[in-house]
Amino acid sequence: MKALVWHGRNDVRIDNVPDPKIQDPGDIIIKITSTAICGSDLHILDGLVPTMKEGDILGHEFMGEVVEIGHNVQKFRKGDRVVVPFTIACGHCSYCNDTLYSLCDNSNPKPDLAKANLGHATSAIFGYSHMMGGFSGGQAEYVRVPYADVGLD
Repeated sequence: MKALVWHGRNDVRIDNVPDPKIQDPGDIIIKITSTAICGSDLHILDGLVPTMKEGDILGHEFMGEVVEIGHNVQKFRKGDRVVVPFTIACGHCSYCNDTLYSLCDNSNPKPDLAKANLGHATSAIFGYSHMMGGFSGGQAEYVRVPYADVGLD
């Protein structure tokens, strides 16, 4: 598939990259139908966001059509159209139970990177550096969405 890929400060390109795969039973894969560039993407472009790695797929504002579903997903079926929030949340930690999804304790597999760079951990965020989990973003043809039953509409 084609995706917008970060290669370094002021260097982003459309590259051919592998299609995403279901990695967890709560995942879905969506075919992107619309995506946007956010003002905060300029921080990535300018090199102000630490922990970016060459080859990272950008984009944290997107929507699309569900094309593949993990076997634990309850809310969605193939063909459903979804809007995906930029934060990734588990749905069952204390923060998620209080609907404070951007503070999710479980979605970011690299909270120590966030703590070292921001002073605190955050939830994971699509396409926004490894301190935010290193998840591929939605400026691509397809994207894997973990914890699909949480947050999507």
